[in-house]
Amino acid sequence: MLTIRLRRRYLWSAVSVCLMAGMLLWGCAPKQTVQPPPPVDVSKRWAPLEECVARSQRAVTMAAETGVSAGALAPANSSLADAQDALDEVKRLSQQNRLQEAAEHATKGLEECEKIDAMVAKAHQDTVERKARAQLATEAEARIAQTAACVDRARQAVRNISTTRSKSADVAAAKGALDRAEVGLKQARELLTQNDPKGALGRLDTAQADCQTAQAASEKAAASTGKPRRSR
Repeated sequence: MLTIRLRRRYLWSAVSVCLMAGMLLWGCAPKQTVQPPPPVDVSKRWAPLEECVARSQRAVTMAAETGVSAGALAPANSSLADAQDALDEVKRLSQQNRLQEAAEHATKGLEECEKIDAMVAKAHQDTVERKARAQLATEAEARIAQTAACVDRARQAVRNISTTRSKSADVAAAKGALDRAEVGLKQARELLTQNDPKGALGRLDTAQADCQTAQAASEKAAASTGKPRRSR
């Protein structure tokens, strides 16, 4: 019995020694330190943003000088203001040593700034198209006046031959062409009102041709009666 007790005491003592040794070893083991993240190099993002803002400002200024309206440049100016605000914020955060936030603002600002070139290009294109439409509208207005005068003359000529003994075929041809010319002239005016001067010019081409056909048919009908032509 005594031997068994001694063995147990010896075993417990050995376990205790091992536990103490383990604790000592654990305390002496080198601890793994968490390495801090590498410092953010804000300058690599700051400089491209600053260059983009300067370049975009020049592009907007040149566009305005070449006649692009303020309304067309409004989206570009808005994005340029956002990019400039981002640049100012980057500088402020950098001075406060808040480098990670500064880097994030620089990235967002650069993304916004890089859209400005496309906005300026679109403003240029819109301005060119607007000027082209204005020129076409001016041409269409002049052509409408010419065609309207032609239709008036043709209408008078058709009235004149309607009271004579002209051939019915010639009279019908003149009236038909006159009707088409009047319809074409009306459609051209509507298209111009709808800001489609190109379409209006197309209808005026047809209306002018129909008007000339009506005049020619009226002259032919008048000639068949032996009376002087009164279409002009």
